[in-house]
Amino acid sequence: MTTTPFSVIQGGIREEGRWSAELRHPASLREAEVAAWRALLPRALSPGFAGDPDFVLTLAQHLAEGRRLALLLVWQHGDGMPVLRGVLPLQLPAGLRPGRTAQLWVLPLAEGAAPVVDARETAAILRAALDHLAGAGSRVGTLRLPGLLPAGRLIAALREVAAASGRPLTVASRPAPGPAAGPLPTLPRGRTSLERVRAPRQLRDAVEHFLVLEGARPGPNLLHDADAATALRVVTRRFAQRRACGVDLVRRDGAVVAAAIRLGPAGQDRIWREAGCALAPARERPGVMLLDAAVSVAPARRAADGERRSA
Repeated sequence: MTTTPFSVIQGGIREEGRWSAELRHPASLREAEVAAWRALLPRALSPGFAGDPDFVLTLAQHLAEGRRLALLLVWQHGDGMPVLRGVLPLQLPAGLRPGRTAQLWVLPLAEGAAPVVDARETAAILRAALDHLAGAGSRVGTLRLPGLLPAGRLIAALREVAAASGRPLTVASRPAPGPAAGPLPTLPRGRTSLERVRAPRQLRDAVEHFLVLEGARPGPNLLHDADAATALRVVTRRFAQRRACGVDLVRRDGAVVAAAIRLGPAGQDRIWREAGCALAPARERPGVMLLDAAVSVAPARRAADGERRSA
């Protein structure tokens, strides 16, 4: 692990600290590191199931599809044990030629990339991450961060770090992508019943009900991809072990006509996937623009030195 001492100016307040970052294979994390990751989630800029280790590590195991994946862990050191401040799932470039682009991994079965960044230390985390990638051995020249919110704190912190260190930064806007599949049909009229399943023993059968409905959807669906179906089963099983998964089943005349998988603790859960029929009318969302950012990992002085050596 490379430790990089530096000072950071954030919001006009100068903070001294010792920071370190490390690139790790997803399968190499130990239980204590996973626990530190989970403890970071409530402090994250965007808390939610997509940044949960049970979600990210499962997708990395089953849906890597030949990508070179790594987790960039950022730690802050002080009195006592180091504190995990950031987890950035990355897709690393293939090949050995230096100067290539790494990017935040856009997670399958999710809405996009899901960096987990402590909201109180965003700029310092990005600085430590970029400094580490700029070190010898990474062969990364640029870090790409797709799908950022224009008014979000992550792009604001990235601009701050780039300006303070002289790192070249490019930002382009694009419309947010629409849903991967077509809209679900509305729930048929008539007497229906809603069953909310949260007990782990019953969840497995409820997930299979969901997959039956998913398989009946025209066009590509999860049952056409054995790895994706396996990943869904494993995610729900892991979340269920923590009482953080539920499945809503809607029955009509005894038959299940709609199902929704929810992830997160009771009362804070969110719908992850729906199948069969929509449980509520679809709401039109106003056009949303996202930002794709690309920043040099090396500060301006180091980048200039590299150009002179290659000349």
